[in-house]
Amino acid sequence: MAYFIPGHRGLLIKGSTIAEHIVCRETDWNVKNCYDVKTLAELSDDEKEQGVFAKLLFVDAADSARTPHYRICLQDSEIFSFIKSNSDIDMLSFITFIMIHELLHIHRFSTGKADYFTCDQHEEEVCVDSLTRLFLTKHPVTGLKNIITLLDKVEAAPLYKFEIVKDQGRIAYAHL
Repeated sequence: MAYFIPGHRGLLIKGSTIAEHIVCRETDWNVKNCYDVKTLAELSDDEKEQGVFAKLLFVDAADSARTPHYRICLQDSEIFSFIKSNSDIDMLSFITFIMIHELLHIHRFSTGKADYFTCDQHEEEVCVDSLTRLFLTKHPVTGLKNIITLLDKVEAAPLYKFEIVKDQGRIAYAHL
């Protein structure tokens, strides 16, 4: 089992910062203070999940007047395994990709575009994956093209034809 070590902390912070910038810019929404991040060494058993790079949890519903709070539970072993088996992927780019994806979920749940408790998980993943790819094409970050190319080989993009993705009153035509 692989774990992030203290030396990776800078990469995690930098990837999160890049992801926040992209998501905030594209959604006109401030994601700060809406989430926290834990790595495998900090996770409880119910926060661990095999087969995913990150697990998103709703962690704060006590006061309905407060902004909902979410936890991104990074699954270190899955991330390291993917990077080890794909030498053209760098850690910073992959963390940035994962964080953009998770922050888009948080944005959608926090703004009422989707409901954390009742949404169709497959449809939510299709939408968020599409938005992630769209945002990355609009904000090309070195190394992220390799990730999208690789993911397209592993699993085709979820949208196979023109679809309209509506977000914040904007319409983006995505053929991904």
